Amino acid sequence: MKEELRNAKQEMKEKMRPYQIYGYYISIPLIIIVVFVLSFLGINIKSVGTIILAFTILAHVGVSKLNLVSKKKYIAPILMYVAEIVGLIMGIVMISEIAMGGTGDTSLILIGLTVFPIEVIAIIFFFITANDIKKAYPAMKQESKEARETYLAIKKGN
Repeated sequence: MKEELRNAKQEMKEKMRPYQIYGYYISIPLIIIVVFVLSFLGINIKSVGTIILAFTILAHVGVSKLNLVSKKKYIAPILMYVAEIVGLIMGIVMISEIAMGGTGDTSLILIGLTVFPIEVIAIIFFFITANDIKKAYPAMKQESKEARETYLAIKKGN
């Protein structure tokens, strides 16, 4: 009985993965867009970048296990990593500029001119990959739901 439960749990994980990753690839760019809009309105949300990076890593690890999706699936997470690294380097340059008596405005402008376009391109590729996932796994929501119900039925039977 434990073997059957373990097999059902593994099957549930496999069947739920496409739907879960699809959710990541839709929600990450939407959150980034909301953060952009809020920042243009002058509202600053602290540590949201770290949360986006964490979900990007989770999405990247999960999407690597989806074999039916094209190789474009790696572009959006890699662009997000590049944006984070460039932003970090430019942030260090800005801090050193401020430490030498400057205002840091030049570095802040450079961050905006480099990181913003990279993230916009990443947003586009997140949506492209989400569409690819949807095409590769057209019944992912139903399969996910059925696998969960099967697992819960076996678990309740124990």
